Amino acid sequence: GVKMEAYSIEDNGAGVCFNVYCFNAQPGVKIDYKTGESSLAGEAPKQEAEQKPTTVIYILNVSSMKFHYPDCSGVKKMNPQNKRESGDTREALIGMGYAPCGTCKP
Repeated sequence: GVKMEAYSIEDNGAGVCFNVYCFNAQPGVKIDYKTGESSLAGEAPKQEAEQKPTTVIYILNVSSMKFHYPDCSGVKKMNPQNKRESGDTREALIGMGYAPCGTCKP
């Protein structure tokens, strides 16, 4: 498994704060560690179609420099002039100076 831990020091953990252990095992599932393929124990691995990564759409407030999930209550209150839609990653938005909303915590 993998232990992942993160804490955003610039805001004392308000933006990012977690400590989790992700198990690399599941009862009844066989994992081929050479290929990363998984299958039910006792079955041959299935050939799956290549999956395209899903794009998360964020709503930006270009005035406050915050980004939100589309269903956040803050989006409903946003001035339409300040509202922009973005398909950029969370990391890219933070790199551009945007901060995650404190309510929906994207």
